[in-house]
Amino acid sequence: MGTLRLPLVMALVGLGLIVLSGSGTSAPAFDGVAWPGAASPAAEADSFPHLPHDGLFPLCTGCHAGIVEGDVPAYYPEPASCDGCHDGEEEERVDWAPPVRAVGLLDFSHPVHADTVAAAGEEEAACASCHVAEEGERLEVVPLEAERCLSCHDDEPDAHFEGQDCASCHRTLAEVPGGDLLRDSLPTPDDHAVGEDAFLFDHGFTGLNDEARCATCHTQDRCLSCHVSGDRAEIQALPVTPSGWKALEAEARYPIPEGHTSDVFEVTHGRPAPATADCSTCHTQDDCAACHVAPLPASAQSLPRRPQVRAPGVGLEAQMPTSHQTPFFMTAHTVLASAAPDACSTCHTQTYCADCHDAQRSPGYHPQGFALRHAAAAGAQTMECSTCHNTAAFCVQCHVEVGFGSSGRLGPGYHDAEPLWLIRHGQGARQGLEQCASCHTQRDCLQCHSQLGAFKVSPHGPDFDPVQAQERNPWICLACHIRPPLGG
Repeated sequence: MGTLRLPLVMALVGLGLIVLSGSGTSAPAFDGVAWPGAASPAAEADSFPHLPHDGLFPLCTGCHAGIVEGDVPAYYPEPASCDGCHDGEEEERVDWAPPVRAVGLLDFSHPVHADTVAAAGEEEAACASCHVAEEGERLEVVPLEAERCLSCHDDEPDAHFEGQDCASCHRTLAEVPGGDLLRDSLPTPDDHAVGEDAFLFDHGFTGLNDEARCATCHTQDRCLSCHVSGDRAEIQALPVTPSGWKALEAEARYPIPEGHTSDVFEVTHGRPAPATADCSTCHTQDDCAACHVAPLPASAQSLPRRPQVRAPGVGLEAQMPTSHQTPFFMTAHTVLASAAPDACSTCHTQTYCADCHDAQRSPGYHPQGFALRHAAAAGAQTMECSTCHNTAAFCVQCHVEVGFGSSGRLGPGYHDAEPLWLIRHGQGARQGLEQCASCHTQRDCLQCHSQLGAFKVSPHGPDFDPVQAQERNPWICLACHIRPPLGG
């Protein structure tokens, strides 16, 4: 018959899971049939005297008609058929019952076996090849022995648990009564014992390539003890843990993937939006909430909450990003905050910033006595006051309180209390118009710098080309002019 990749019984015999002779309490199952009582095929084989009936049964299928078609109810004759001879007169009556149907780990089917042999180009062996003693008489039926199977199926025990198509010979343990007990007796396959971290990283690829092999021993509970989300196709392909089983759970461990070790991962992990299915393998929504303030990003909200799942998830705790760990970060953080304020708001609220940036608190953001000399810093623009302060209210209120409030267009006031500041303000406006906009609106300027203003002072300056200005941006003209000054 040649070598077929159908590992049958050698490893199970070695484990004591199948007893093929003499005594024992475990029963093999072929075509869904197991032997009762002592559960030894030897005992049951002797329970029916095949050899004395040799002349009555020219063909095995005379009694075992269902074998060829895989018709389990017709595997054995009805006990009433014995009454044709054992009528109590010619022959004594007998009390015989066929073997009890049961589900076993070995999923052997005579029709499937015949088809497999035919597909391999071999000739199907007769019943006697397996069920009759070697060199014995035609109906000298003996228990099936491992050596019979291994004469064709020559898989070595060391390779039995690795790289094989388990489903070709075995049911899943979830289909077998007491399968959880058998599972605990099985050895660890070699490719499962390569090291915990190595196997944790690679086992998903193994499942993708051979889901049936995983399903032989594992149920979904095994995966769900680590995987936060159980909607992956590989997990759904596994059987559900039967009622009454002792679930085989794993100790949840989450090794750090190589892609998470990048120096910029903290900054880039949310851009572009990550695939939720990948994140939900290890993370719950609670992990994101450890750093992100509400409302959480949409990708984080799509993750399950920890109370909704069995797996614990990574369980992240908030920690300072790498970018914050430089010695002078507190001094230089304003640059990052100005460049990407959204990045700050991912973790911080305004109240967090106010702990330092509130002038009413002591110590505040500015050094002691800064208010007395802040004019130089504000005038030189070494810092942007409007980042924290409402200059139109905060600054003016203070200046008015100390006597620097303005008193008319030409009177002393806010601008360093200089008399006639208004006459010289053009130079200051050209050097730092942003500072003017902190307190003033266009309406203040138009009181003088417009055709409707009191002084009708042109804001354009000498050599102004109105045509070129209007062609470049006509809308800027309407900031002061009621209608396009050049028409059109």
